[in-house]
Amino acid sequence: MRLDSFKLAHWLNARKYTVAQAADLAGLSVDVLQAILGGQGGELGEKDAAAVACALSVAPSQLEAAADLELTVVHHSAERMRASRRPIQRDGIHFYNYYTLAAPDGRVAPVILDILCPADRLPALNNGHLEPAITVNLGPGDIHGRWGEELTPETWQVLAANTGHDRWITGDSYIEPSYCPHSYSLASGRPARIVSYTAHSNLAALVTDANTWSGPAFDEAVGALSSHVSAGVLLDTVLARRVHTRASAAAVAGIPLAHLEEALTAPLSADGMAVLRCLGRAIGFDYRFLLPPDGQRDAVGKTWATVEDARAGQRQWGGYQAASMAAAAHLPDLAGTFLRVREAAEAGDFVDHTETHYVVIDGHLTLEWEDRESVRSVGLTADGSAWVGPFVRHRWRGDGAVLKFGSGAHVSYLDWLELSSTFEPARTLRRGRRDLSGWGYE
Repeated sequence: MRLDSFKLAHWLNARKYTVAQAADLAGLSVDVLQAILGGQGGELGEKDAAAVACALSVAPSQLEAAADLELTVVHHSAERMRASRRPIQRDGIHFYNYYTLAAPDGRVAPVILDILCPADRLPALNNGHLEPAITVNLGPGDIHGRWGEELTPETWQVLAANTGHDRWITGDSYIEPSYCPHSYSLASGRPARIVSYTAHSNLAALVTDANTWSGPAFDEAVGALSSHVSAGVLLDTVLARRVHTRASAAAVAGIPLAHLEEALTAPLSADGMAVLRCLGRAIGFDYRFLLPPDGQRDAVGKTWATVEDARAGQRQWGGYQAASMAAAAHLPDLAGTFLRVREAAEAGDFVDHTETHYVVIDGHLTLEWEDRESVRSVGLTADGSAWVGPFVRHRWRGDGAVLKFGSGAHVSYLDWLELSSTFEPARTLRRGRRDLSGWGYE
């Protein structure tokens, strides 16, 4: 097992152990850990790696070196995508074919599905999944979507394909929430397929942690969420942690209790935000999380965009023609865009703050990206795909169409909220990157 020198240094600092103390607890020579920290070697046997992890009270995986250090782009050819085909049986029939698109090992990747359930058959539901997703009809035919046992206008809809001249906008799209049961069938005799961009969930870490809680503790958590999570409910949680009541917190902030109660009923008003901001400053919490989210979802949690919606939002961006897929303010990291690339146009540069996934749907395109001090490139045709890391400058050239997706797997909106509140964020990031500095003691 190869230990990461930066992770080792971090946990030495976090646990407040010197190198010599950690080596002694692990039963190893101090020279072994010094060599890892100095970059001269990180390979340890499983027994020794486990001993170091035990000394620092972490799992060995928390010290393991990443395999994709300085990874910028991963790309798959159309042939590789098609070779990933695996048939799915459901409800006694050949229901889907799944295909995997490009992504680094160990990370969530988008998939393409051939929809095979016939139009005269009600598609059997699945159980949903934690990760939210953008789903897009790639055509050429329409698709029936199902999102519930009882069929209603919200649980049984047609995901239409675009049959117009602007086929680079492939079809309707929608955002699917966590654990929403869903399934698809053909809506006619025409074949059809979708791309499902299953995104990183910002709840994943909480769900993983909740798996370790006791039953009574988990019941307490669920009870706190069983009613509408209003500004008042959230504030009471914050105040209880600080052993405050609303009255005592208002007194500390110099706010009349009546004004605080009014702010909780109208947190988006000018007076409401001023009061909550004043309270947050006095008590020590970020008032912004008391503001209600903008809900844009139907009865089962979906957010929809038709082909006409996408057309209405067409715009030029550099050398690209762009149109938006479904978007929702309550899932701000989940983004999808239709892109038309033209040979004669000068391509603009993308430098996204999150990972980006692409799938080529038409034409012959070249993806260029900047890696160290050189420019690298790869040619891709329809069904080719690529993953681009955060803040990697890149562009598309050629003539064709590509779908662009992004999620919050790296710098999420929660990270931006944290960075916007961090003292000297740039200095903090510089110090934290590959930090081998000790915590100041011999």
